[in-house]
Amino acid sequence: MYLFLFTIIYCVITQVLNIGYIPAMGAYLIGLIFIKGYFSEELKDVYNIEKTKYLYEKIGIKDSLMELLCLSIIFINSYLIDYEPFSLFDFVCMLLLIAVVYRFLFWGITQAIGQKFNSKM
Repeated sequence: MYLFLFTIIYCVITQVLNIGYIPAMGAYLIGLIFIKGYFSEELKDVYNIEKTKYLYEKIGIKDSLMELLCLSIIFINSYLIDYEPFSLFDFVCMLLLIAVVYRFLFWGITQAIGQKFNSKM
């Protein structure tokens, strides 16, 4: 839930400050990936090298869908910043990019951060 709130606040800030497409997308993704890398214990946790079935069991469907929703909101926000009509090829490329970024980098970010904070308390 905190990731969703952070995503909405980030989108509002990028729209108000009129930040460009690349910095808006890059700052969010690169920042959260660095945070995931810092909080993950092993390299395989950063890049999600395990099987998809194992990741669903480990992370859960609720957190998985919330992370996918947040990533989709960031892509939509970035698209709204620099609005250009999509061709079918652009749309397919964007969906493939979302799938790859989500699967190998973004999936499990809330669990990696949550485990680190729960272990400190």
